[in-house]
Amino acid sequence: MTVQPSRRTYAITLFLLLLICYGYFLPKWADWGANSRADMVYAFGDKGTLKIDDYHTNTGDLACFPGPFYADPTNVLGGNCTGSFYSDKSLGPSLLALPFYMVFKGIAALPPIQKFIASGKGLGSMSDTLNPDGKGIRPDAVYQYMALAFITFFASAVPSAFLGVIVFLMAARFARKDSYAFLLALAFGLATMAFPYSNALYQHQLAGFGAFTGFYLLWRVIYEKANLRWLWVVGILFSFAAITEYPVVPGLAIIFLWALWRMPNRTALYRVILGALPLMIVFAAFNYAAFNTIIPLGYKYSTNWQSEHETGFLSLQLPSLDNLARIYGLTFSPIRGIFITSPFLLLAIWGFYWMWQELKDRRGAIITIALFVAYFFFYNSSSVMWWGGFTIGPRYLIPMLPFFALPIIFAFNRLLDKRWGQILVGVLIAVSAFSVWAMNIAGQQWPDVPISPTTAVTMTNTSTLLDYSLPLLAQGKVARNYAMIAGLPGFASLIPLLIALIAVYLIVPRLFNRRDAQQQLQTQSLKNAIGGTD
Repeated sequence: MTVQPSRRTYAITLFLLLLICYGYFLPKWADWGANSRADMVYAFGDKGTLKIDDYHTNTGDLACFPGPFYADPTNVLGGNCTGSFYSDKSLGPSLLALPFYMVFKGIAALPPIQKFIASGKGLGSMSDTLNPDGKGIRPDAVYQYMALAFITFFASAVPSAFLGVIVFLMAARFARKDSYAFLLALAFGLATMAFPYSNALYQHQLAGFGAFTGFYLLWRVIYEKANLRWLWVVGILFSFAAITEYPVVPGLAIIFLWALWRMPNRTALYRVILGALPLMIVFAAFNYAAFNTIIPLGYKYSTNWQSEHETGFLSLQLPSLDNLARIYGLTFSPIRGIFITSPFLLLAIWGFYWMWQELKDRRGAIITIALFVAYFFFYNSSSVMWWGGFTIGPRYLIPMLPFFALPIIFAFNRLLDKRWGQILVGVLIAVSAFSVWAMNIAGQQWPDVPISPTTAVTMTNTSTLLDYSLPLLAQGKVARNYAMIAGLPGFASLIPLLIALIAVYLIVPRLFNRRDAQQQLQTQSLKNAIGGTD
């Protein structure tokens, strides 16, 4: 008796595969964005304050309020703030991380952990990954790095793995085979820019999780008659996305307008609005406590990238010819191009066409998805900081990635039934995975950008993959991970990861398939018994 894996089996296997990959690698060192958000967590969790004056020396992503801030040109992290330092980042990631930090504090208070932190000793080959420009292994640095790794796993890796499952569940509704949806979700999670930012205390994946999961639940309510109670969850998810990544708000408005148009009972959407209120009230209170206004103005008081933030409206400009050059930068440039990094995403163009042809009664939803994607390209290309700072890939586009990836399932439906199509999809995904993994696991920090294409859209021939990542990997410089604690250096530290992934892929489906087979046999036996009594 052949038993096809159930969607539950696929979902659990997918979640574990993604979580292992996301959680295996530790946060980058000297990551200003993550440190700034973590400092906010430490300040409130330790001292009940939003001011990060006692923690700010690990980051340059700061807000000085009420200011002014006088920079020290001899020290990139130096300067004098006449007020107090705050994180200039959005609240969402820090708010989600806060309860996990409180758990970590309890763990760190255990005598064995305290003894290790105070010892000033490294573990395994971890000392090989220390920043040569840093101050060495200090108890406070060890504590903060352990805290950062702990809260990042629960506040970033876990939600990102769940997002991959939601992509699978949504795609499975249109897939000819559930295995096609599984492949798409796996490629989304490990062969796009979703991967490097799934274990970093950044806003992008969390905003994508809130927006896409909310859209998925609205789809279920509108087209599948799911319980209206899910609309409360949609409100929570949308508000979390809004306080996590401010530019996502117009995209959420597009989705809400679609729901308002398609809902048979429009008044039921009051649940979304009321469900969003608690987090929005918390957000307003946070901004008022920090900046004396309920409007988010952290970037207005940034001590870093001041000229860029003061250009236009917080770096956003009216459309111009520069937008076209930035669109090139976001799509096909070697330094930030999304299709250069993940060429399998090109299948989305074909996928949108077939999605439009096959879902004629769902075209309102298709237009909503297309508008959401187009908005992010427009917004990102309107910013003088379109390139996203010293990181990898077009990170500001990440919240739209699950929407952009969804139509690819329609391309898979047509390609994966043919041998040449299987080869094409396999090559595109393999190239994408190689590129993304190489950029994510090379070295211990995000790469610098040789020329900052900010005020003028300056393009270079520099490739993050070819000029930064591959040379580091050729030297055996692999990002720090948990196997290094056991003393495995370089590429050898990836062996436990490979073993864990193979084990999950082989064992988990078999366990659930055996249970599904038993249930099917019991059901068949019951049917036979009932049939025999007629």
